[in-house]
Amino acid sequence: MAGNIIDRLLYEDADSALDLAENEEILYVTGRHWIILLSRLIIPLLGICFFGGIALYRAIGGGFLVSNTGEPTGFDLFNILLALIEAVLLLFWVALWVRGGKDPNPGRVLLAANLAVLALIWFRYNGGRIFYIDPGRFFGQAFDPLNLLLIGLTTVSLFSIFFVVYDWLNDELILTNRRVVYDNDQVFIPRLLEQRVQQQIFIDEIQDVVAATKTYPQHWFQYGTIEVKSARIGGNIVFHGARNPKEMQRRIMAQVNENRRKRGEQDLATLIETKVYNEPPPRTKRQLPSNPPRWPWLSWLLPPNPEVQPEKETIIWRKHWLFLLQGLMPPFTMLFVGWIIVVLVGSWGLLPGPWLTVLIIAILIAFLAWSAWEIEDFRNDMYILTPTNIIDIEKKPFGPEDRRAASLGAITNVSFETTFISNFLGYGDVVVETAGSGGKFTFSHVPKPRDVVAMINDYYVMFKRVDKERSLNDMLELLRHYHLAQQRHNELMPANGTTIRLEEQQPAATKEQPSA
Repeated sequence: MAGNIIDRLLYEDADSALDLAENEEILYVTGRHWIILLSRLIIPLLGICFFGGIALYRAIGGGFLVSNTGEPTGFDLFNILLALIEAVLLLFWVALWVRGGKDPNPGRVLLAANLAVLALIWFRYNGGRIFYIDPGRFFGQAFDPLNLLLIGLTTVSLFSIFFVVYDWLNDELILTNRRVVYDNDQVFIPRLLEQRVQQQIFIDEIQDVVAATKTYPQHWFQYGTIEVKSARIGGNIVFHGARNPKEMQRRIMAQVNENRRKRGEQDLATLIETKVYNEPPPRTKRQLPSNPPRWPWLSWLLPPNPEVQPEKETIIWRKHWLFLLQGLMPPFTMLFVGWIIVVLVGSWGLLPGPWLTVLIIAILIAFLAWSAWEIEDFRNDMYILTPTNIIDIEKKPFGPEDRRAASLGAITNVSFETTFISNFLGYGDVVVETAGSGGKFTFSHVPKPRDVVAMINDYYVMFKRVDKERSLNDMLELLRHYHLAQQRHNELMPANGTTIRLEEQQPAATKEQPSA
């Protein structure tokens, strides 16, 4: 029953974490094993027991290291136990002192422990007690500042259990019919302040999947590590503490094999229909995002983000509008400070009226010029996605331009990163890793980074499909030229064994197509 509830929660979180493309669906989701949850709960549970236990002990009148308790002195059972502990510590200290060593710290620690135990024995021998409950002597401790602090720490430990469980439920490895995604959430305030990092590998790029249970407890309780290996260097996904890793391994490899089989059959069938029988090729139209401007009257300042050019199937992203405000803060600060200066100078009569007007005009011109510069700088920084390339443009107003471009075929990984604050405000960084000297393309501070990743994935899959069709077309063209060469050399033999000469061949266009 609990397992079914956890599975349902994992699927719901996976569905909210991914922006699925057209015809993409989630096939399987696995999360961390419950033993991982127990290991993460050890510290919060110890905090509850420690702080809560001390607070309760003090609330009922308990004290620590209490002298003059009126209890009998001498060697009681507890002091005898302390004496035995002291003998063992002393034996270790003597052995370490005789043996010697370069590091004196272990000997010092043992010596300090010996002295502490001797002090406790002497303290209890003279009537003192380490723990002592006397409500009359320790009255009013239940809600004193120390106990309030302990209660607060207990409450924090209690609430941290909820955060640990929520964070444990929000780490999953997701398998779709297009990719494998590792969704890693670091939760501060659930649904409000979360840091989300995603890694993914396309199904077509997966080379191998390793499911390892390296210890006997992992083998007995069926949990371990899943490593999804890809063709690129450093692009593997490693998911530790996974539930039933062998099942996830089996499902991923089954989907890899199924995708390869279907894609091969579909590509060959489409190619034969279009190239041999002159059927029109199927036209797959990209699903471009629809993003009308939120404030049309501000379109001169804030263009749509993303900006879509349907005729070119091109998408342009810019930074989140908050970073335009950040850029406009200095000119507005200058305007505010300048206005204060104008008011003070005018009230003190330091400048005559005409010069004061000149000062105001100068401040306004400087403010407008600076603001226009920041606006143009914001608009000129673009991240462009075309059907064949990704382009990163950083351009200064009326000045130099840094333009980087890479083919979609060079993409090896696409991921996004958000912090606690950026996740709340709705922006993040999209990192596109490419092979060769292209390196990383970082789309900084773009709005809705998950949507950006999903759109790049769609364009990548479409590009790969077209590229594979181009390869198959080259292969078919090679076979066509081979067939023509056979005709020129009179190598084609009919079923009756007689050679068909080239001049006996009819044009392909006039031949009747064979019936099925």
